[in-house]
Amino acid sequence: MSVINATDGAPARASETPAHPDFPPRARVLIVDDLPENRLMLGLCCDQFALAHECVANGREAVEAAQSGRFDVVLMDIFMPRMDGMAATRAIRALPGPVSAVPIIAVTPNAAPGEVVRYLACGMTDVVAKPVQISRLAQALSAALTQFADQGAPVPVEKPSRARLTA
Repeated sequence: MSVINATDGAPARASETPAHPDFPPRARVLIVDDLPENRLMLGLCCDQFALAHECVANGREAVEAAQSGRFDVVLMDIFMPRMDGMAATRAIRALPGPVSAVPIIAVTPNAAPGEVVRYLACGMTDVVAKPVQISRLAQALSAALTQFADQGAPVPVEKPSRARLTA
C-alpha cells in the first residue's frame, strides 16, 4: 500500500506527511489489515497525526480488540482471512454497550459507488480508497473522531503508547 501525496500525486514519505492539529490528543486507532506493509503504512500515518494506535491482522482479532472499548476509531481492511472487514463490522455493531458505536472506516481498493453502499449498509462509517491519500485519511479520521466525541464517547485519558505491530 502506498500513500499518495495530495499535492502532486507522488508517493509521500513519512517525513513529508503533515501533522494534523485537529485530532484529540489521546485518541486511539485500531488498524486492521492482513498485510504487514499496510499496517505499517497506516501506523506511520497515525504517527504523523500524533494518534496512538494498535494493529491486528484480521477481523476476529479486530472484534476481540474492539470489545476492550479502548479505541476511538477503527481503520478496517475489507478482504482478510478468518473474518473479513464487513463481517467484523457487523460483529462489532452487535457488541453490547458503547463499544458498538465506534466509528469504523473501510480502507480498501474496492471503493466503487456500489461497494461503498454495501460497506455503509453493514455499519461502516466512511470509506477511504487505497492507495490512501493522506488528506482523505485525515478528513475521514477527523470526521469520525468528531462524531464519536459528539456521541458522548469518552476519549481515553491514558498516555498514548507506541504502535504495536502484529504479524
